[in-house]
Amino acid sequence: MKIYTKIILDKYDNPLLEEFFEYKGSVINLMGIHYDYKSTRSAKLMEKQAKREKKLAERKAKRMAKEGNKKDEDKTKNLDTSKPITLDFLTNPEKE
Repeated sequence: MKIYTKIILDKYDNPLLEEFFEYKGSVINLMGIHYDYKSTRSAKLMEKQAKREKKLAERKAKRMAKEGNKKDEDKTKNLDTSKPITLDFLTNPEKE
C-alpha cells in the first residue's frame, strides 16, 4: 500500500511530484490510537462544570466576606431615640 506524504499536481490533475513510502500491514497499526471528540465529551463537560462551580463558589465567598463587614457597620448606625426627628434631619443629605 502506498502512503503518500506529498503530492503536487498540475492544473490538469496530472502528478508532477509524488513522495510516498510502501507499507505492508494492517491499517489500524498504521493510524495509531486516536480518541475522537465524542468519547471524551462528557468527561470534559463535567470537568468544565466543576471548574465553573468552584470559581462561582470562590467569588460568592469573597463577596460575602466583603459585604458581611459592610452590613455589620450599617447595623450599628441606629437612630438615637432621645432626639426628636425634625424636617431638617430628614431632608438634609449632608447630615448623618
